[in-house]
Amino acid sequence: MKKKTLNLTQGNIFTALLLFVAPIILGSLIQQLYITADGVIVGQFNGKSGLAAIDSVHTLFKFPLNFMNGLAAGATIMISRYYGAKDGESLHCSIRTAYTVSVVLGLLCSIAGVLMTPFFLDIMAVPEDIYAETAAYTRVYFGGIWAMILFNMASGILRALGDSKRPLYVLLLCSALNIAGDLLLVGGFRLGVRGAAAATVLAQILSAVYTMWLLAEIEREEGQKKIWHMHFCKEHMLFMVKIGFPLALQAILFPVANSMVQASVNSMGTDQIAAWGICDKLDMLIWLTADAMSPALTTYTAQNMGAQKAERVKRGVLVGTAMSAVCVAVISVILFFATDIMGHWFVSAKDAGTVVPLSVRYMKLMAPFFVFYALAESFSGACCSMGDTVKPMLITLLCTCLLRVICILAILPGYRSMECIVWIYIASWVAMGTAFSVLFYIRGRGLKEAVYKG
Repeated sequence: MKKKTLNLTQGNIFTALLLFVAPIILGSLIQQLYITADGVIVGQFNGKSGLAAIDSVHTLFKFPLNFMNGLAAGATIMISRYYGAKDGESLHCSIRTAYTVSVVLGLLCSIAGVLMTPFFLDIMAVPEDIYAETAAYTRVYFGGIWAMILFNMASGILRALGDSKRPLYVLLLCSALNIAGDLLLVGGFRLGVRGAAAATVLAQILSAVYTMWLLAEIEREEGQKKIWHMHFCKEHMLFMVKIGFPLALQAILFPVANSMVQASVNSMGTDQIAAWGICDKLDMLIWLTADAMSPALTTYTAQNMGAQKAERVKRGVLVGTAMSAVCVAVISVILFFATDIMGHWFVSAKDAGTVVPLSVRYMKLMAPFFVFYALAESFSGACCSMGDTVKPMLITLLCTCLLRVICILAILPGYRSMECIVWIYIASWVAMGTAFSVLFYIRGRGLKEAVYKG
């Protein structure tokens, strides 16, 4: 296991973070590739109605995925600390406990999602002209969401051990399978959005199985029972829930607010839904870069907390945040000037004339403010690894979710425009980035005491 993992408690900080975060960013890019492939292939073969059917519910799937990713982040913090402290017995017990939780909750999420699809679509105010396609896509996607949950938990465990490369290799395979499946099912068999969902689900199932095998091999090398020997350890489960539940709650607050925003977008018509969907796919480059640094700093901070290296924690967080902010700024400039060109990738020529100019207008407003999101994600990941996950949850609730909801209910009715929605997003990014920067400054002042308390 030691040859395949990276110890972040020693060596040059910039190099260590770069080696660790680069595979996460590449993995996120690859993951975005097959999400984008769904949009491109569906948009070309099914037109703007197919694209709108997918985009009208994309925030819906983030509820179970984000909640489980929050618990996975709690597991990552726990496992990283045991790894940094070289506590082998607790390390392997916590790994098996985390995976068992993901198996049980993943199956429950799939069952509930399939059964409640009509209710969810009514809440999301999906237009009647795309309702049938959207319902089919949603049921298939929810039916396989358990595999996505298992894969995300397994990838989090591997990253907690300092291994960010093998999840990348799995995503390479998953992306190739997903794109091939899209071309076959959507382009070849003309299954429309059902085919796109099925291709994604099948690729994720294979990824989950392979990643579980990787964890089983790690356990075997260490003389432990394989991962499918499921186990509940009360102590480790309580630790994971204590740290992870606020993160899980924080994670689902985003799609709660965003679903309200999406419902407002849906009420404005198919052109606006498609244009907003194009923006969402293009600015995903921003989210994946910023979001990659968050788990990287979570693992980095937790390992160094376990090794009781307070000064290294502070230096590393500042270095990592600067790396993320610079990357996001560069991408923002590209999106500001190139959305007009890239927007044509997602719709047929007959629809581009109405949809793409709308996407360009929205992106030019957003691009100068993306850096605030990068600051928020980096400082949030670091603060959570310091042991306090409640304050980040409250910041997310107040500065992002509550702010967006209040603006949607109180301000949007007076303007009824997409530009108003864009400015609501911008305000939340600025508020969140500022608040998390202040929180890290406060937490950093008492870091030495927190490290020695464990």
